[in-house]
Formats: sequence, structure tokens, C-alpha cells
Amino acid sequence: METTPKPDGESPKSDVARLRVEVYDALAKEKGLTTRELQAARHGIGRPHLSQLRSGRKGAGLALALRMAADLGTTVEALFARSEQ
Repeated sequence: METTPKPDGESPKSDVARLRVEVYDALAKEKGLTTRELQAARHGIGRPHLSQLRSGRKGAGLALALRMAADLGTTVEALFARSEQ
């Protein structure tokens, strides 16, 4: 069964990537991104969106996952885990 993205841009539940927070934190620190505000601005998202990603309340779509990985100099596979939803 094919799923389509929600109108607000959130990924469909069957195609959600969950942020590996411990990996993210280590890479962000290496890049000097020491606050949530700096981190969110680097990825082009708001701080509340980043908080939702960190808590698992929201997953990252492909475009955001690719951007975040590139911003931190890593791969999507290293930064995100496939969520079982």
C-alpha cells in the first residue's frame, strides 16, 4: 500500500526516520553547534521542529534527513534509524 505525505510536509508514518540523538549531539558539538537555536538554524528549521525530532514526536522526511546529514558531515544512515511505526 502506497502512502502519501501529509499536507504539512511531515513524512508518512511508514517512511519515518528517527534521529539518533547521541550521534547527532556528538556531531553537532564537533561543528560548534552548541545550542538548539544554532542547530535548528543550520538545518533551516525552527527550534520547536528540532525538539520534536529529538524527542521522536516527529520524523524527518528524506529532504530534511539529507540536509541534516550533509550539514554535519555524515550519512543519513549514521544519523537516522528507521522507525518501526
